[in-house]
Amino acid sequence: MATTFSESWHRVSALRVSLRPQVRVHRQYFRGERWFILHDPFNSQFFRLRPAAYAFVSRLGPDCTVGQAWRATLEEDPEEAPGQQDAVGLLAQLYASNLIQSDAPADTVALFNRLRKRKRREVTSKLLGAMFARFPLWDPDAFLDRIKPVADRVFSRAGLAVWAVVVLWGAMSAIGSADDFWAQSRRVLEPANLPWLLAIAVVLKLVHELGHMCLTKKFGGGVHSAGVLLMLFTPLPFADTTAAWGFRRRRERLLVGAGGMIVELFVAAIAAVIWSAAGEGLVRDLAFNAMLIGSVSTLLFNLNPLLRFDGYYLLADWLEMPNLYQRSLQQLRWLAERHMFGLRKEHQPAQSRREAVVFVGYGIPGAIYRFVLFGSILIFVWDRFLLLGVIMGLLCFSAWVVVPAGRLAIYLSDSPKLHRRRGRAVLATLGAAAVVVLVVRFLPLPEAVRAPGVVEAEEYTLVAASAPGRIVEILAEPGARVVAGQPLVRLEDPMLGFELRQVSAQLEEARARERQTLLLDRSGRRVIEGYREVLERREEELQRRQRDLVVVARHGGDWVAPGLNENRGRWVPRGAILGEVINPAEFRISVRVPATRAPRIFAGLDRPAGVRIDGQPQELLSVKRTLLVAAAPEEVSPGGSGDSESAREERARAATFEVRATLAQPGRVKLLHGQRGEIRFALKPQPLWRKAARLWNELFQPVQSL
Repeated sequence: MATTFSESWHRVSALRVSLRPQVRVHRQYFRGERWFILHDPFNSQFFRLRPAAYAFVSRLGPDCTVGQAWRATLEEDPEEAPGQQDAVGLLAQLYASNLIQSDAPADTVALFNRLRKRKRREVTSKLLGAMFARFPLWDPDAFLDRIKPVADRVFSRAGLAVWAVVVLWGAMSAIGSADDFWAQSRRVLEPANLPWLLAIAVVLKLVHELGHMCLTKKFGGGVHSAGVLLMLFTPLPFADTTAAWGFRRRRERLLVGAGGMIVELFVAAIAAVIWSAAGEGLVRDLAFNAMLIGSVSTLLFNLNPLLRFDGYYLLADWLEMPNLYQRSLQQLRWLAERHMFGLRKEHQPAQSRREAVVFVGYGIPGAIYRFVLFGSILIFVWDRFLLLGVIMGLLCFSAWVVVPAGRLAIYLSDSPKLHRRRGRAVLATLGAAAVVVLVVRFLPLPEAVRAPGVVEAEEYTLVAASAPGRIVEILAEPGARVVAGQPLVRLEDPMLGFELRQVSAQLEEARARERQTLLLDRSGRRVIEGYREVLERREEELQRRQRDLVVVARHGGDWVAPGLNENRGRWVPRGAILGEVINPAEFRISVRVPATRAPRIFAGLDRPAGVRIDGQPQELLSVKRTLLVAAAPEEVSPGGSGDSESAREERARAATFEVRATLAQPGRVKLLHGQRGEIRFALKPQPLWRKAARLWNELFQPVQSL
């Protein structure tokens, strides 16, 4: 009864309004209930109405006033008909969405104010969504009409059978080469691979959007906007397939939502087959990039319902709850108003207990996940590009703190709903803010410090050529287990042999002349003895060099020499690295940390530590013992003033430390010398504000040191 009559009814009851001619009406069923969808194809606006509300809107026209349409609806269905206040609100929303027109003279000032407000909203949305900006470039509808016959054959029952076979084949190929997959995944972010990774991502996302567009066209929808999306400042294609929202059948909407992932998984499966069969080279690397992006990234991001990508719309259609994210926020706001502010007469957005549970269960994790995700992205960009990170930080601070705080202040001070509960609302808001401050200030949270490092064997030596020579024989095959003193490689130096024979002949001659001086010329004996001693030392040196041509192992272990067989017959200089002998009995991880992070490392040396190996994150290795080694400070750039105080401070900042942690028995983890890993030291729990202060200091330290 509170909404049956309205004080504003006299302002609209005599108006003659109607839907605009371009507005199309579709019927849809959500959880067995009939709804009507108003669709404006000019601006891709959608508006959802219940049957009673549509019965009122459908009666509007040049020959029927708003009051007459409302009375006719009320007489036909007095139980479900909207009240006057509901009708006024409905007309206001349709007017704001530009879906209705009136015979009344146009209010030019109001029209321009509405246009300016809409433009301001669009600019604000683009600024706040700078990390996900869209730039429409062309209308692909005509192109889709030309390829529709082919696309309809591809997206058919026969195409589904082919898709299932290829995806299964690709999955089996990837599973059969799982070890190679993990090994190559550790190199996917190397600088040399990043351009290829970006190029493959752009191509795959173009195919992804083509899948959405073809299925939209197949079911009778239109696609009139496509362009470039700057996602985290990475250019990717996008297409506007919102026409699918008007499809009557839920199966069609679900297929359109999953169309991009269907195509990407098909391409990823083909890439997996090529990758498993190809040898080392560019083709294998490109196939791996396509397989990784088309499978792992698609499932982690596109299928994630907490982000407003394909997974979100699939979940909303599957649950038959359009606008799931916005309605979840409205439900949370209603709960706050009801239980914190004491507003008992407000209607909740949820129409059933099931909807209320879904809205709360989605709204809270969704908000937390978005905050953590965008916060992590902001920190990553801030760490890599300081100026860009500062700009993004200011935008995010405005969007997440300043704007909501301003809206909350306006709501608390001016909202008519709070005219009797304003004091309680203000106190409840201040109390909630105080709880947040206390939690941030005093609640201790787990704290840890992480640092990347390199896994090394506790005992390993680089095997180098002690003398120059040509590799003529490999005495121990690479990969074999060797013992201390075992010959590994034999070199050959023809000139060394010739020189040794020459010195030996000269030494024989010197000894003969020395024996002759004993009988004939004793006065020249000292000269001949000195000459002989020089030749003997020279012979010993040449013999030592000849022995060094046979390279031996200094200790036992695995003989690792990649590419040694290809170098057979090649000349190598003295000191050239031929391989290394690695004792796999015990491994350690070596981590170099700058002096600025050393205090946190020191605080964690006496606490439990764990190590995760890249490519094998499922296992956590424990640490037996930890050793801290002070490394020499790095060179300071020239331009300082000798040993001035500023130069000493700069050298102190440039100093680094090395932490060596011996690993316990690896268990199921396969350890290899030279692997990458990460060590984690558990620290004393700290409140959130201390973590934020430390992060702030770390981010701005480069600026403070200038």
